Amino acid sequence: MMWTKRVKRLAHKQPARLTRMPRRAISRGQALVETALFFAILMLLVAGATDIATLLSDHLTIVYAAREGARIGSTLGDNATADCAIIGAVQAALGGNQNIALSQIIIYKADQNGLPVSASYEEAYPGSTQCDITTNTPTNTPTIANWPYNLRGNTAFQEDSLGVELDYQYTFQLNLLGSGSFTSSDHAVAPIEPTLNPTPTPAGSGG
Repeated sequence: MMWTKRVKRLAHKQPARLTRMPRRAISRGQALVETALFFAILMLLVAGATDIATLLSDHLTIVYAAREGARIGSTLGDNATADCAIIGAVQAALGGNQNIALSQIIIYKADQNGLPVSASYEEAYPGSTQCDITTNTPTNTPTIANWPYNLRGNTAFQEDSLGVELDYQYTFQLNLLGSGSFTSSDHAVAPIEPTLNPTPTPAGSGG
């Protein structure tokens, strides 16, 4: 009998009520999640803007390097030290940029559109080539040697146009898009300065 009464008492016992979290705690947790998501998106935008800004700046650097090389090459023309000076100008303009890895430096004869006339008028050097100032020669031999300095025309009104093409691999700093790096090239062209031979004036003829 005692055991039966105890069972009945337990059967009539009401279940415990479920406790609910305060609304303030729920709101606080939701705010933390939203803040974390917003912060993550903000960091992605900042990283993307940084990569794009750095890419634009480095592109200007590579264009400037190509122009410096073309300017030096147009000034020296058929001088024996022309290639070394061009390479030195390019490397100096890049200044050891960590995002740009040169793969090739091409010196070529340009047509009226600034493009190579053909592969028969090119001098191509590995991107790691430097100018040895003690010997005034490049530290690497050209992989393509079809347009040496002595074939570059600098006769007045018939001078050649000299182009400098820089092939390179660009690596993003933050790698936001997951691509990591890409390859590209830029070039610049300048006409070779002509050598003008002054006409001798006969002795005794004054102006």
